[in-house]
Amino acid sequence: MPHPGLIPTLDLRAPKVASGRIDAIDELKGAAILLILLYHAGGVLIWQNFLHGDVGVDLFVILSGVGLALSPRVESAGAFLRRRLLRIFPAYWIVLTLFLWANMHFLQLKYSPFDVIVHYLGIHAWFGDFIGLGVNDSFWFVTLIVSLYLVYALFRPILVRPDLIVLWGGVLSATVAYAYFETGQSGCFGHIGLRIPGFFGGLLIGALLRDGRLDIPLSPALAAGLVALIYVPYTHGIIFYSEITAFALAMGYILLWREKAPGALFASTAGFLRFFGKYSLEIFLIHQPLIRNYNYYLHGRWFNQSNPSQLSLTVGMLIGLGVTLILSVELHRLLDPADARGIFRRLQSLLGGSSKSR
Repeated sequence: MPHPGLIPTLDLRAPKVASGRIDAIDELKGAAILLILLYHAGGVLIWQNFLHGDVGVDLFVILSGVGLALSPRVESAGAFLRRRLLRIFPAYWIVLTLFLWANMHFLQLKYSPFDVIVHYLGIHAWFGDFIGLGVNDSFWFVTLIVSLYLVYALFRPILVRPDLIVLWGGVLSATVAYAYFETGQSGCFGHIGLRIPGFFGGLLIGALLRDGRLDIPLSPALAAGLVALIYVPYTHGIIFYSEITAFALAMGYILLWREKAPGALFASTAGFLRFFGKYSLEIFLIHQPLIRNYNYYLHGRWFNQSNPSQLSLTVGMLIGLGVTLILSVELHRLLDPADARGIFRRLQSLLGGSSKSR
């Protein structure tokens, strides 16, 4: 029997990540965005989602938690939010503005001032499917990730207590899932409500990798968190399962492909995935309207095809994906601080050379 004053712990161990950075994270982000592209392409061509590419979003959410827990930065909550939101919002605002204009001009869609404001704040998916999915079906992800950053900034002091992470992760996950479920917001329920546990799981994984061990107190808080996360939602038919699938996929890549694939094949695969991982945010924001909404629009406008063939839609999607990649790379370069400094230095040198010539 344990001493009454002591709480038994579950002791987990793993190789410590000395650098605070895992190369596989960028590769897994690339795999995640490719799965999502495949999933959305299937939605346009109406093929069976046998690979369940939507699990790519769960992978993104888990990796976000892992990355935050691994970060060596010591900063205030305000500094953290500024840094993280400045990574998300500039690209999002540019893409949002372009699609708002294009949707109103070409698709003849209308948006209320409230709709526009909450979109620019990134909280639109808090208000249900009609607003959350109204401009671009992919923009709900901004609400999810911004909300998780706010939660992380608030709960950072509890990161030293894994049982409290489970507790608050369970409470928040069940609350949000119930809110969407009970109000009939099926889109936001599936996209956001079911994916929050992955973030807290990622925090635990990141803490384990950061310190090489994770001591989880077998406390009342842990028990309450597991009940909130598993039993309470289960009584209403809500099961958080996709995070397990995403975790299994990540383990398969890391422990099978990274370890067992031939060297040259792995190197080429890893480079390919890192490319897509680097631009994954921009690709996520841009791609869906180009391969779906405007694919159909251009078929109807240019070719007078209200019901285009699968071959024609496929060609349109490939063009849309090509445009997406070009725009994503250029948008990332425009907003990346290192590239921005390089552009500024080149402008300075050009202006300096012009002034000298005069």
